[in-house]
Amino acid sequence: MSNLQLYIAIGLPVTAVLTSMVVSLFQISGIREDIREIRSDIKLLTGKVYELMAQKP
Repeated sequence: MSNLQLYIAIGLPVTAVLTSMVVSLFQISGIREDIREIRSDIKLLTGKVYELMAQKP
């Protein structure tokens, strides 16, 4: 086995794993941002419900 074949045999899988890890990090951060937006929307709706309940005679 030549050196080039060895570098390719080791380098390609390592590159694929590192790339997939980076992509996963971006996906996770995007999901976290979506969860934060949903939480803020729920807090806003809850506040509106409390306001409506306080206005009832």
